[in-house]
Amino acid sequence: MQKISWLYIGLFMIWIEPVMAQVNQTNQDKPVIEVIVSDADRVTGLANLRQQGYDVKLYNLDAPKQLFASLSQNLPAKPEAAKRMLEQRMQQHGRQALQQQLVTAYQGLSVAIQYQIDRYPAVVFDRGKAVIYGVTDLQQALGWYRQCQISLTR
Repeated sequence: MQKISWLYIGLFMIWIEPVMAQVNQTNQDKPVIEVIVSDADRVTGLANLRQQGYDVKLYNLDAPKQLFASLSQNLPAKPEAAKRMLEQRMQQHGRQALQQQLVTAYQGLSVAIQYQIDRYPAVVFDRGKAVIYGVTDLQQALGWYRQCQISLTR
């Protein structure tokens, strides 16, 4: 498991409001599942759970790094030339589109902060009611969550 680097937040967090998980109105018996991972984590069972009707959201904490890498790819070494090229790229993408990409890229970090997640991978159930750390097999995580629910109702 990895720790979240809080330096990763950067200035862009000022523009991003916390992302609130939405309640699945049509399937009250199935928990909302939010998965917080990095590029290094291999998630399994995602498609299967979605096919079963589960609301599963996947957040990659490396998404901001990927976005900035794509924006800064092949920039010139001279700062002024790099600034001009970056401004051209921003105009080509459109500022609103880029802003939306930033919001999307930082959603995982926003969700992690909202639920006070301090390590990952993490599987969050029902908007923070339960968290399972260190598991990327979503079928296994759901099984453990269901067992915990059964134990608590006894």
